[in-house]
Amino acid sequence: MGHVIGAALSGDVIFAEWATRAKIPCVGSVEELSSFLQAEPVDWIFSVANPFILPPDVFGQVRQGAFNYHDGPLPRYAGTHATSWALLAQETEYAITWHRIDDGVDTGDVVVQLQVLIAPADTALTLNLKCYEAAIEGFRELLTGLAKGELTAYPQALVSRGYFPGRRRPDVAGCLRWDRPAQDLSAMTRALNLGPYHLNPLGLPKALVGDEVVTVRRLEVLPQRSGLPAGSLLEIHSSQ
Repeated sequence: MGHVIGAALSGDVIFAEWATRAKIPCVGSVEELSSFLQAEPVDWIFSVANPFILPPDVFGQVRQGAFNYHDGPLPRYAGTHATSWALLAQETEYAITWHRIDDGVDTGDVVVQLQVLIAPADTALTLNLKCYEAAIEGFRELLTGLAKGELTAYPQALVSRGYFPGRRRPDVAGCLRWDRPAQDLSAMTRALNLGPYHLNPLGLPKALVGDEVVTVRRLEVLPQRSGLPAGSLLEIHSSQ
């Protein structure tokens, strides 16, 4: 869209390699970014799927503003693993948010928010992918608004804020409880399915089988009752 990326901050090797190929200076720490901005001021900072917390002395050096992509509707789903918590709550409507960065965590004024629908079979992986697609669309809208000087920002209604800290974990460590409805068990399994592409720090869905703990990779809710007690083990197949 005609803008120049002055530098990239990333702890990810693949992203750093991309930046190098694109001839974009790449820094590996917030301290390095701060030093870079002192020498090479920029108009905007965009924080996207960023594990680094940017202190005020970093985004305060930017000429026009700093913005963060959040994979959830603010202020309702602030914090980490927002998509998983939404699936556990069995939400059907969701959203992504671009917001200004301020001194708090996910508290800045909202500038773009786009709706994302949750399908009954969505997992944390598929919902994350939907959110990334919406984030790209929202980023184009954000850049257009900035370039034309027509960006509208509105403060969050923090009275309705929900915050999910990184240390929070699902109930009973993700174990499936056979006294719960089938839809609750499905929600737990789908919410903790982050796919094979990165580590899952939130926890795995699991079942207690005797004294063993077994990871549950897939759970299907059938249209009719089996007639058997919940948690019954019917068949065991050898692993290939």
